Amino acid sequence: MPKVKIGKKHGRCRETPGQSQGIVFNTGIGQHILKNPLIVNSIIEKAAIRPTDVILEVGPGTGNMTVKLLEKAKKVIACELDTRLVAELQKRVQGTPTASKLQIMVGDVLKTDLPFFDACVANLPYQISSPFVFKLLLHRPFFRCAVLMFQQEFALRLVAKPGDKLYCRLSINTQLLARVNHLMKVGKNNFRPPPKVESSVVRIEPKNPPPPVNFQEWDGLVRIAFVRKNKTLASAFK
Repeated sequence: MPKVKIGKKHGRCRETPGQSQGIVFNTGIGQHILKNPLIVNSIIEKAAIRPTDVILEVGPGTGNMTVKLLEKAKKVIACELDTRLVAELQKRVQGTPTASKLQIMVGDVLKTDLPFFDACVANLPYQISSPFVFKLLLHRPFFRCAVLMFQQEFALRLVAKPGDKLYCRLSINTQLLARVNHLMKVGKNNFRPPPKVESSVVRIEPKNPPPPVNFQEWDGLVRIAFVRKNKTLASAFK
């Protein structure tokens, strides 16, 4: 994934990027920009960022969360697929005191090796939620925590317990590898453009050390068990 360095220029940062600059957001790849600063601040607060932290942000969009992360962290690595939004983010931070703390990686986060980071904070494109969660949880070295925005039903599946209607393979595998907590629900109108579904923020803390199991073998077992949820385990393995 190519890296983009942020240059320094004199001047002030733009405070209202995005639509005001004529950008048409591509909802087909999950571009729903979190516009409510209270929600942004709450997400960052829940991440408990330290001044020495390296933060991974996926899908920074126009930088509403990025600029706040830069104020708190030692470094922010922002992964963005859309080169139009990369340019918008570059313009937004140029000339600011925190510009040198930002590294932009351009490309598909699922197809690249993740760098070292202490925490991940992101308003994720919802269609990559499941593969990205497991990419995170299998990443080494261990990170401290991730505070992520998901589609609400996906978030509730992550935290579902045995006996819950939403309890599934995703619930079991995530909770095998991490402690997961639902932090808050976020309504559609907090985004531009608004998505068709409600959203939720979840905190994920990987278990360190991890459980002594082969995850691929375990996942194969769970896949068989949940392929037909109305069957007994005995009949599923016949």
